Amino acid sequence: MAVWPKDSENDGLQAHFRPTDPDPRTEITRFPFIRRLLKSRKFQFFWILPNQIIFWVVILTGLLGVASPTRNFSTVITWYIWFCAVFLLMVGVGRGWCLMCPFGGFAEWVQRSTFWNRRPKSLTLGRRWSERLSRYGLLPSVALFVLLTYFEEFYNIAAPGVPAYTSTLVLFVIGSALISFLLLERRSFCRYLCPLSALIGTVGATGMVTGFRTRDRQVCLDCKTKDCMRGSEHGYPCPWYEWPGSATSNLMCGLCTECFKSCPSDNIGLFLQKPLTSVIQPLRRRWDIALGIAALLGLVLFQQVNALPVYATVDGWLNARMHFPGYPNPVDYLGIIAAVVGVISAYVWLVQKVFTRRDRKPDSTFTQWFMPIAYGLIPLLAADYLARQLPRFWDHFLRIVPAISDPFDLGWNLFGTAHSPLYNVHVLSTAGVVRSQLIVVALGMIASAYATWRIVGRDLRSMSLRANGLRLATSGFTLLLGASMLALYVAMGGAQ
Repeated sequence: MAVWPKDSENDGLQAHFRPTDPDPRTEITRFPFIRRLLKSRKFQFFWILPNQIIFWVVILTGLLGVASPTRNFSTVITWYIWFCAVFLLMVGVGRGWCLMCPFGGFAEWVQRSTFWNRRPKSLTLGRRWSERLSRYGLLPSVALFVLLTYFEEFYNIAAPGVPAYTSTLVLFVIGSALISFLLLERRSFCRYLCPLSALIGTVGATGMVTGFRTRDRQVCLDCKTKDCMRGSEHGYPCPWYEWPGSATSNLMCGLCTECFKSCPSDNIGLFLQKPLTSVIQPLRRRWDIALGIAALLGLVLFQQVNALPVYATVDGWLNARMHFPGYPNPVDYLGIIAAVVGVISAYVWLVQKVFTRRDRKPDSTFTQWFMPIAYGLIPLLAADYLARQLPRFWDHFLRIVPAISDPFDLGWNLFGTAHSPLYNVHVLSTAGVVRSQLIVVALGMIASAYATWRIVGRDLRSMSLRANGLRLATSGFTLLLGASMLALYVAMGGAQ
């Protein structure tokens, strides 16, 4: 029998809500070519394979290639191109990276002992993720992302620093995924432990792909077999533990197509949606996502603050007092993240006190207010992370051209570009880089203000006094937060 995690949108087989069915006009699987493509068991394999090859080349070139990080294929493609491309994919598609991820993909091939065929037995102990831990949802992923980012900052991996450090980081993620897949069932690693899972799931809510959804929810409610969750001869059980019949966001759909292959009623499709739909629309908001949004926002704001001259003074002072060996000091690193979470929480508490209707005070909790207001910050979070990657991208992404010609520093010139003048070409000037960051953050700020206006008007109207005043207050806070980010980018002056 299928068991749903406590952090799922599912409440047993019968959902406690019945959201509106997707608009069939936006279904892309209604086109025969796309249907045949997604029904093929080789579909995901051919998405994963190119990335699998690239990242094993990343590992080898980081360990054996040219010592200069600005010429090494592993550091150039990882920190100048890949990280920025992944954020663009999140903003546009949602969990599009999960579809083609080489880390989970490699571990899943080992777990299933096949590249694409459906096999009844898997090479795994099949342990279930702890029910107690599942109550914390994606917070373990947030914690691991914060921890890995700290080590990345400490060892200067993404500056980029020593190429071997990039290879070590990639090997660590692949090894962690493989061990988890051999111990735990399905894609428990991807759902709970992947350092990028929370960030992709959260930022991906801005995307225009719904994930796989049911066409007619009543058909799903009446279905006796639930092959999408339990699997069939055509497909594996949903690796992500998601039931299409109750999905109201694209948060946890890894786009693996297994439910689409397994459904006996041909009642599942892949749909497009308006941007921000998965930010505004969910009928059940999650406290772990809300807290994760605040923490991830604190992390990216730390990365802005640490580019300012004043930060080096504060960090150096703390290191001298604590006899800590180097940047960043864990106190100011975690302190800035905690301060951002604290400021957002304090604002929500103040808004709750000011705007809660007297007759709703007994059932008006802090969490009920914190969740919708935090969800409204998702577009700003997405924009800030993307903007933070732009200096490296605009200044250095063309260095991939010479890097691919001699990846192992053996004097090769495979594509005739080993000595390309593009190595020193910056696509944008420093002023242009800053302008691109301001444009991205400004768009995120406007989108967040709009999303907050819509969310608060729907989710908090029944509990609030002066609903329009509440909308203005919360949207205004979002604009103020965005304006602070814009000021930081101006002060940073295109710093990487």
